[in-house]
Amino acid sequence: MLSFPMHTYLDWVPFSLISLVLVVAGWTWVNTWRRSKISLHHVPLSYPQTAYPEVKIPGVGDHLAALVNQKVPSLAGPEARLHGVWWLPGGNAQTLYTSLSDFSDVDTVTYQRKLLQVADGGVIAIDIAPPLHSHPVRDGETIILIAHGLTGGSHEHYVRSAVNALRAPAERGGLGARAVVMNFRGCNGSPVITPKLYHAGSSDDVRPIVLWITHMFPQSTIFGLGFSLGANVLTKYSGEEGEDCPLSGVVALANVWDWCRGSQYGLNGNLANRFVYRYVLADALRSLHHLHRHIFLSSPSSPLPVDLLEKLSKMGRITLTDFDNMITSKLYGFKDANDYYTRISSVKVLDNLRIPLLGINSKDDPILGKDNLPYTEASRNPWFVFATTEVGGHMGWFERQQDGSLKRCTFLVTVILCDERLSNRDSHNDISLHLQSMIKAWYSNWAIRALPFERSSLNR
Repeated sequence: MLSFPMHTYLDWVPFSLISLVLVVAGWTWVNTWRRSKISLHHVPLSYPQTAYPEVKIPGVGDHLAALVNQKVPSLAGPEARLHGVWWLPGGNAQTLYTSLSDFSDVDTVTYQRKLLQVADGGVIAIDIAPPLHSHPVRDGETIILIAHGLTGGSHEHYVRSAVNALRAPAERGGLGARAVVMNFRGCNGSPVITPKLYHAGSSDDVRPIVLWITHMFPQSTIFGLGFSLGANVLTKYSGEEGEDCPLSGVVALANVWDWCRGSQYGLNGNLANRFVYRYVLADALRSLHHLHRHIFLSSPSSPLPVDLLEKLSKMGRITLTDFDNMITSKLYGFKDANDYYTRISSVKVLDNLRIPLLGINSKDDPILGKDNLPYTEASRNPWFVFATTEVGGHMGWFERQQDGSLKRCTFLVTVILCDERLSNRDSHNDISLHLQSMIKAWYSNWAIRALPFERSSLNR
């Protein structure tokens, strides 16, 4: 029988452990580098100009895609990489870190709140940064209209991060812009006075805000920035408006695009979808409705019966599709959840876009899945450029800095800067200002007014 001396075995242990560590570290580095790639999807640069001659950008190229390729190094070229964090290895890790971490001391913002009463009698709260009382209106301001995600608001850390980045002066890489954050009805302290909240296709609530902006900030350049549900709303609005859209460009981050496919993935995707996300998202909406249930119980015009609201509050676990079948479809006049998802999906209006729109999604987003991405639409409309990252989760996009610390990727600032260069073209700018002049003329005919309520808030 052969024997192996113990001391020889022990001599090999440190070497084996070091080798294992090096192999794991090497694999992690290679995998992280491979997964840092950012891809752009758009019409071919040889796309004929006969259909959309106005897309041509003198001195840059024939397409929005050419402008992005030349002017946005964070999305195109050798610098286009998202350097992920090894301890946030996948979409679930990035998404959960985004949802559960404490960012209360990061990117604090002071807002001024305005309440707008709109035609149906409801109220929409908007938060403005910097506040008007400390930073009066300036001619030719750049305004960023921001729409948050599900049950969020201006207080969300991803919104504050964007606001601070975009407010920064040009010498610090920003726009020196003013942010107007749209809080969907009932969210973030927005008062509810009618039996109506919002849904993922509430583009009608964008219109009175754009009216207010064009009235308050004449001759301004207006961009849209949407996150998740808010990205769907702003994209849907832009497509519905078509050539009459007064925005100069939109950036849509983590948009679901096709809500029919997204809902199916949410129900039947991976284990996290089946056991976590579909219940967490529904509970967030149920909690919001419970917060404002007194309005629905006391209003004679409420489309939700009392027994249905009582049933909702007593139910155990409920999926997002269950909630949309029970509540959303009845509250907003859809036949059922499938009809709702079909009619509010922004992917349906992408062909109608006539302003620059840049969409950014992560392929490892656990909420919508990698098969629910608008590659086909990006290949046929020159107004739409679509970027995908390999990592980032749902509204995460955390990456490591050179000093080893963690930060959110700031490519959204560069993208909007690119849009601003596009908006400076004389033809597009003339059209935009002409539309805004028309809107200001319509303003007095709309049942919209600012209520006598203001609040300055320091978001924590």
